[in-house]
Amino acid sequence: MNTQHDITAGGQTLDPPTPPRKPHRLLWIDLETTGISRTEAKILEIGMIVTSLDAAEEGDRFICPVHPDHVSLYDLDPKVLRMHLDNGLLDTVMQTEPKEFGYANVARNLAEFIRDESSQYELHPAGTNVDYDIDVLTSQLAPYLHPDWLRELTNHRKLDLSTYRISDLALDHDPYQGHTGTHRVEDCIRRDRNDYANYLDIMRAGHQGTQS
Repeated sequence: MNTQHDITAGGQTLDPPTPPRKPHRLLWIDLETTGISRTEAKILEIGMIVTSLDAAEEGDRFICPVHPDHVSLYDLDPKVLRMHLDNGLLDTVMQTEPKEFGYANVARNLAEFIRDESSQYELHPAGTNVDYDIDVLTSQLAPYLHPDWLRELTNHRKLDLSTYRISDLALDHDPYQGHTGTHRVEDCIRRDRNDYANYLDIMRAGHQGTQS
């Protein structure tokens, strides 16, 4: 049996207003790491950018090199080592001040950024292999943040560009042409937003075709 319980004060029924819904936004996420292990790869750079749902309008951003705890060149996969030497990320990381850009301080700053954004918006994580990035953040920052901090502050519905790209592969298209880039977080997020805009154009054309 369903029973409605009214909120009362001083014997009078209160009718509190329904809080306004927060606008939906995409939270684009990209990490650069020492490898591909979800539990062992150390974070070298974090990129997060908030945009409108169509990714056209950009809001706040968090772009930060990270000086991992106890990092060694031996932690890096040889291909990753070569890539991050070429793009200058390792030089940037090694030149950072370990305390300011170490895990503890970065974790505090990142959590503050996400809490502030989630207080204003309904955040949907977006990017390439979003769950991988969330798992790495959760694993590496576990000593400093609640294990589910990021999932609790973001929506469970995500936008993963891998879904679109696998669909492209099923149609014998190559969605990875021109994806070499610099392998820095801003570049990767820019690529993902551009790809997403292209997929939206295709979807709009399809919708218009069904309505005509």
